[in-house]
Amino acid sequence: MDRGVFYPPSGPGEAWSGLISVKETPSSQNDIFWIDGTKSNRKNTRGEFSGNLSSFSYPPSFLDHILIPRRTKPFGLSYRVLTKETYKLHIVYNVIFAPSTRAYQQDANTLYSWDFTTLPVAVQGGWSSTNSTAHLVISADVAYSSALSDLEDVLYGSATTDPRIPLPAEILSIFEENSILQIIDNGDGTWTAIGPSSAIIMLDSITFQIDWPSAVFIDANSYSIHSL
Repeated sequence: MDRGVFYPPSGPGEAWSGLISVKETPSSQNDIFWIDGTKSNRKNTRGEFSGNLSSFSYPPSFLDHILIPRRTKPFGLSYRVLTKETYKLHIVYNVIFAPSTRAYQQDANTLYSWDFTTLPVAVQGGWSSTNSTAHLVISADVAYSSALSDLEDVLYGSATTDPRIPLPAEILSIFEENSILQIIDNGDGTWTAIGPSSAIIMLDSITFQIDWPSAVFIDANSYSIHSL
């Protein structure tokens, strides 16, 4: 794990160079219903994204925004997890925690540890059926490099902008703008497809065929399609 960034409640994001681990412990709950002593249904409800952060230091404004106030304010967090071939970007919204443990290692460096929980934010668009989330993961081996570059310019800042945490709607817009095939809902029951000739094939003057991974046939008369 590397490239940890702390996004305070106000102000630009700050590099969290002392962040050494993020333990993710998402929770869920199973609701079991009984009728006349017989188990009749089991419903798996969404839990919350929580876990633990460990670090040997923290960003400059972390003290003023998070540790000193009597009531901890939610903050944003992003970090990168390296895999064998590529990496994944993790974006976490509305992180809330309090100091849980402090350990001392042989090198005498203080290790800070915080248990955290999160509050979800709204998600709009066809790429999520949950309507809200506190944790997004973007895989570099799936996302187009241009979309990933634009997103990283927001997360880490650029020559002209400060680092900040974008909401899911802005992330969706970044990927939409960088899509090779764009599907635009015209709002009147029709839609427009924009893409290369290899994806949109005109069979005649009024008939076309879309050959793209996001075009999935549901049955002989219906299909789903989205920008990709």
